[in-house]
Amino acid sequence: MSIAAAERKAWAGETLVGVQNITFPSFTPDMSELDEEGIRLDVRQAKAHGFFGTLCACETGLSFAEAKQFVSIVADEAGDELVVAVTLLLDSLQRNHALALHAAGAGADLLQVGFPPNYYPDDAQQIYQTLHALSVATDLGIVLYPSPHYNLERFHPSGFPLDVLERMAELDNVVAVEAGEPGLAADMIQRFGGRLLINNPIERHLPLMVQAAGQQYIGPGCYESLQSPEQRNVVDYFALLRDGKTEAAMDIYWKLTPARGLFEAKMMPTAMLGCYHWPLQKYYQWLVGGNGGYTRQPCMKLHQFEMEPIKFTLMQMGIVPRQPDEEFYLGRANLARGLSAAKTL
Repeated sequence: MSIAAAERKAWAGETLVGVQNITFPSFTPDMSELDEEGIRLDVRQAKAHGFFGTLCACETGLSFAEAKQFVSIVADEAGDELVVAVTLLLDSLQRNHALALHAAGAGADLLQVGFPPNYYPDDAQQIYQTLHALSVATDLGIVLYPSPHYNLERFHPSGFPLDVLERMAELDNVVAVEAGEPGLAADMIQRFGGRLLINNPIERHLPLMVQAAGQQYIGPGCYESLQSPEQRNVVDYFALLRDGKTEAAMDIYWKLTPARGLFEAKMMPTAMLGCYHWPLQKYYQWLVGGNGGYTRQPCMKLHQFEMEPIKFTLMQMGIVPRQPDEEFYLGRANLARGLSAAKTL
């Protein structure tokens, strides 16, 4: 269904409700091509988990042609059942712009806008012009992403010039802002409460964010670290908070504490360096039914001494983790087709 830019804020208020996960690319055993069935399996898993939407992580070792193919596969499998978002974090502004146009044609709904790693603007006006050009290129909803990883502290101590966000919020199709740092989230509430959806994607912050800002959606994130399709912990916990059933929600919150602590201990050190641990997140997803499989290098490495405690924390929550680990390394869809790394030599 085509939605005009002028209707996007109202659309977001009605549609962006609940939990949004991340879909990562899957590859053939020799890592030379995308594994379409593996990607489709993960999209079906997002539906099974009860997520309202998924984000295509396109900055994960894909060529530009593969990034477009990946978005098309995810959007096709999602159909009308999931809201599909796309990260614009490729290696050039030109490719970000071209991917935005492709996403619109492929049936995506949201763009999470960012910058290439080598982006070094002269002033805040240049940042605004860059974001404005990406945002008005399509009628898709825009999520502002003032990440601290853009090296923009010279314009504001938060890591992002906040006056640029103020100007961007006036655009019809800018619908939300993601702010994971508590101080930034508080500032976003003050500036944009009632105009944009304020999204803090960190699950442990939800009790305060729901009370302070009426946060209605959370994501993108690897919430499979805390739930399975059969035991929708984060989905249920967030719904209870939004319904004002705080006591029941906090019962789930405390149940998740061991798994939350382990996940944050593994993810936060690399996240603060600007390098997200894609294989770790895919491992969490595989343990509860996802396709699994590594992403291309450069990527973080996953070790058995890390994998075993993850399984244990899932079992503490009553979730039986998938076995054996060999399947994760190749991916479920590859093994189902009888493929293996050895057969690619």
